[in-house]
Order: sequence, then structure tokens, then C-alpha cells
Amino acid sequence: MNYKIFDAHCDTLCLLNDLGASFEKNNFHIDRRRMEQYDRYTQVFACFIDPVYKNSAMERFIELSDTFYSQNIGGILSIEGGEMITSLKVLRSLARQGVRIAALTWNSSNHIASGVLEPDKNRGLTEFGKTVVREMNRINMLIDYSHLNDKSFFDIANISNAPIIATHSNSRAVCGHPRNLTDEQFKLIVKTGGCAGINFYPLFLNYSGHAGIDDIVKHIEHFMSLGGERNIGIGADFDGVDYLPEGIRGCGEVYKVLDRLLELNYTEEQVNNISHGNFERIFYGG
Repeated sequence: MNYKIFDAHCDTLCLLNDLGASFEKNNFHIDRRRMEQYDRYTQVFACFIDPVYKNSAMERFIELSDTFYSQNIGGILSIEGGEMITSLKVLRSLARQGVRIAALTWNSSNHIASGVLEPDKNRGLTEFGKTVVREMNRINMLIDYSHLNDKSFFDIANISNAPIIATHSNSRAVCGHPRNLTDEQFKLIVKTGGCAGINFYPLFLNYSGHAGIDDIVKHIEHFMSLGGERNIGIGADFDGVDYLPEGIRGCGEVYKVLDRLLELNYTEEQVNNISHGNFERIFYGG
């Protein structure tokens, strides 16, 4: 395939590690065999710190990052859940181990910030969290705003000087799930030169929970209407969701979304921006 893909979020490392599977070929949403069907496929692999590992977060990170490196997996390493970040020294050590981007919370709250399931709407970034954000800016580790509650989102945006990135979050105006972004939040992404990765999970795409490719396109179209031509990407959440939209079984079918955009008279430049260019600009510069 001629498409170049940059997908900003998947949870494949957890499955590879926990099931002892091979990245070369597997029955998950992503493997090397399917990625190599494209002209280029860059994947951000998350070390997801499930809440069951909150008391052994660093050990879990080491397990997952070891899987990343021992299987010679290319791509980019990220963190989803900042429980192991107990000091700025730890944060810097994670950067030295190759972590390029970190989501400071998952759905719940921790010592850094508050997630989308936090019942107290006034709880946001903690004092320690503020020092973490400033240090991430200093060492050029990107902040992933996906999974933050609204208070933490704006708290971080108010002190961070980096582009706002939500690696796998859709439009709340199209589907009112709290994991999705409000128009105000997306406009800040545009203003800072950031990017939102479209999540393929049907529960984040529409209210029915059953979705197809056109439901993915609806979120792209809405963000485009807010001036987001340079601020939309892919964050499919492969291997982190219970099921996918009709017609998409994994990374091998991402091209169908891009084909659909071309059918709707999106230009090749617009499609290339969405497929890879917008996130590549942030991660690689240019």
C-alpha cells in the first residue's frame, strides 16, 4: 500500500508480554507482517500501567519496555499511567530509556493528576504534577492529554509550553463520552499546534456502540470544521479496545478510512496530514 501511517497509541505490548506472543505475526490487532503492507507504518507502543499494578508500576514498566526492546520492535515508546513517576529523577530516567510521551493518568486519579472517572470535578493537577509537567517540557517529553478529566486538561494546558496532544481521543460534540474532547479543548490543540488521534473504539464513536468507517469519518469531519486540518491524526487504540468498527480488524485495514476520505474529495495532502504528517511534525519536527 502507498499510504504512510503514524498511529499514536496501541496497547499491543501488554498482550505480547502477558501472552508470550510474537510481534512478527499474531492474532492481535497489530503485528509486523501487517504493518509492512504499508509504505511506512510508525506505531507508538504504550506501556499501559493497569490499576492492578499501581503498587508495582515500575516493575510493570520494566516488563513491558523489555518486551519492546527484546522483540526488536521499532516505533516509539510511551507510558499510559504515571504511577511510577515518583520523582523527577525517575521521570528523567524514563526519558533516557526511550519514553517519548506519557499520559500522566489513566481513567482514575493519582498523585499527579485526575482521570476522567474522578468524581470530584474540581480535582485536577496536583502540586507535584505541576513540577512533572514543567520537567517534561524541559526534557522534551511530550504530554498525552487522553484520559485526563477536564480540570486536569486545562490545568496542564495553562502551564505547559508544548503542543497539546491527545493520542487517542475523539470529539465530544459528535459522541458525548467523557473520554472525548470538547470543542474548546480541540481549539486549544489547534492553537498550540498539537494533534488529536482518532480512536476507533465504537463506544467513543457513537451512542449505539456499533460503528463503521463513516463513524470514524464523522469525528474527522467535525475536527476539520474547527480548523483542524493540521491537527488530526490516528490513535486507533488497537489491542486496547474490546472490539472494532465493522470492516476494521486491525492495522491492516486502516487504509479503508483513508480511502473513504479520498472518496469524499479530501485532497491527497489532507489525507497525508491525517494519516501520518501531523503527528510526524510533532514527534520529528518540521
